[in-house]
Amino acid sequence: MSWLFPLKMKKLGATDDSMSFQNIDLETEVEIPVGNHIGAFGVERRHDVHKGMDLYCPEGTEVFAVEDGVICDERPFTGGVNKQPWWEDTWAVSVAGESGIVVYGEIGPDLPTNVRLASDILGMEVRRGDFIGRVKRVLKKDKGRPRSMLHLVLHQHGVLSNGTWEIGKDQPPGLLNPTQLLLESENQA
Repeated sequence: MSWLFPLKMKKLGATDDSMSFQNIDLETEVEIPVGNHIGAFGVERRHDVHKGMDLYCPEGTEVFAVEDGVICDERPFTGGVNKQPWWEDTWAVSVAGESGIVVYGEIGPDLPTNVRLASDILGMEVRRGDFIGRVKRVLKKDKGRPRSMLHLVLHQHGVLSNGTWEIGKDQPPGLLNPTQLLLESENQA
């Protein structure tokens, strides 16, 4: 199983430096957070442990399916629409595929041109490389890091969400680490 990288940006590889974005062209280049990077999977943050991976990119960046699958969920992800007013309103689309359920978070509720309502996308087939949505700004306050990013999460089949990963607690059941799949993903043509 090989993923397609979800952004049409030059993938520079892994970094454990949370400030390395200052040394790249964020309009065209992206790094994969690992280790102690604030956007890496499993890193302890202020209130919890990070359940996904943050790929810093400009607001409006197009997001594409990493593998074939079926849309199994579309929901509010952050902001007031999800009872988190300290963040901007963003959405998530979940696609069940070979590797599990891939959650594309912190995106806009952009719908394909043949779809009228968000609920109409449930059950739609998605092909590797199909358009999923556009990245939205998530951070309301400037914290010295990019304010928009794709938040990518991977769950086992049958697990749409599994709550917060509390500091000092075990990894939530059904949560998978997508790091290796992203590192090995194929670049978009």
